[in-house]
Amino acid sequence: MKLLDFYSKYDAPIALALGFFDCIHLGHRALINAAKCRAEDLGIESAALTFSNDIGAYFGAEKQIYTFEERASVLDELEIDNVIAAKFDSKFKEMSAEEYFNLLTGNFNVKCIFAGADHTFGKDRKGNIDLLRDMCSKAGIELHVVPFESIDGEKISTSHLKTLVKAGDIGALNALLGAPYIISGKIEEGRHVGRSFGFPTANIPVREDKLTLKSGIYATTLTVDGTTYGAMTNIGDKPTFGDSVPTIETYIFDFDGDLYGKDVKIKVYERTRDIKKFDSPEALKAQLESDEAEIKSLFKTLAL
Repeated sequence: MKLLDFYSKYDAPIALALGFFDCIHLGHRALINAAKCRAEDLGIESAALTFSNDIGAYFGAEKQIYTFEERASVLDELEIDNVIAAKFDSKFKEMSAEEYFNLLTGNFNVKCIFAGADHTFGKDRKGNIDLLRDMCSKAGIELHVVPFESIDGEKISTSHLKTLVKAGDIGALNALLGAPYIISGKIEEGRHVGRSFGFPTANIPVREDKLTLKSGIYATTLTVDGTTYGAMTNIGDKPTFGDSVPTIETYIFDFDGDLYGKDVKIKVYERTRDIKKFDSPEALKAQLESDEAEIKSLFKTLAL
């Protein structure tokens, strides 16, 4: 997969999926797969356009579900040929629908476009699917409007997925994502408290631009350097030690090594309990041993 800049030229013909892709849910997957299939039919490359930063920050909206790096990772797994990254800034925000379309089709050799019926673009979102259809017709570009994906008669929406993230409802969230929810980041040095009683953790920072899962203990896997390990992850504070700063700390099963500075990907499978304050580190250790046994048993049922 190639990462391309929105403002740079790329001459290879492409079938393009349009959307913010705040996360990659089942509706997005249908859109992307349609673009991929058409690209294969035409013998051209597939591409998806997304933003390299958090568009919600400009409108006072909730933080994004996935960072750009996480979205790119999922798109890579979906075997899209190219990801076009556009930075949403004051320049982009003021771009009219016509300016946006002309720049997009001027920089990229777009043969066909795939978008949802509610797709909007340009300043104040004045561009809609009808305008896009007219523009594509004049430019000789195929436009494919992809039907919404629904569950129980309700359209799958990013706003609904955000409520599931905040609720820690991993089962429902993963079902709509079509894959386990992910958290990625670079391991940083922690306080080494867990190491003192047999539960050393790999810590990644809480991102300011990413909506954080509800605090709790989660059954997870952690992938580093191409190897995946079973794990459990604490998201939130550490009341037993009087620490109210939220963190993401992962204890990796059957692992002994130095991960500082390494990029890792955490996949989340289930929320197993709330975070609790224990009377002593020994009481916490006993609970963590129980958590480990419970999650290892869960992974056997999931065949992980």
